[in-house]
Amino acid sequence: MDLDRSKEDLNAVYRFRVLVKGLVTNRGDVLLLRKDEDNMDEGTWQIPGGHLEHGEALKQGIMREIEEQTGLSIEIHQIVDALSFSEEEDSVQIVYHCEADTRNQELKNNLGEVEWIPPEKVAEKLNQQESDMFNDREKLENFLQKLEELPSY
Repeated sequence: MDLDRSKEDLNAVYRFRVLVKGLVTNRGDVLLLRKDEDNMDEGTWQIPGGHLEHGEALKQGIMREIEEQTGLSIEIHQIVDALSFSEEEDSVQIVYHCEADTRNQELKNNLGEVEWIPPEKVAEKLNQQESDMFNDREKLENFLQKLEELPSY
């Protein structure tokens, strides 16, 4: 196996981006965010998260992103999905199940609205890309079904 890489190959590696998202739950419901209309994702609903910063650990990144977007502190449980896709850049998205101990979120960073919704309504409310992810991923469907079966407190 040839371990030598051309400069072009190495540049491609550095342009690869990593996103971390949080399927944040509280009392059985899932947190969704809607961006302000002046944002590039204008008016679309999505689960919280974003890009990792250079040198940032995955869990540190998801905690930072959720705090920046909502002010919520979370407990991170397990990875519920990981996928790769290519739009403007090649990307990897890692989705964690996270739990918030409160619903006292704030609207930060161009957020227009937040909503806690039952798991069975998540896929129909999300933007198309994330909705496809939920509908096409058996693991996430099973996870959301398990959330529906949990008692609400």
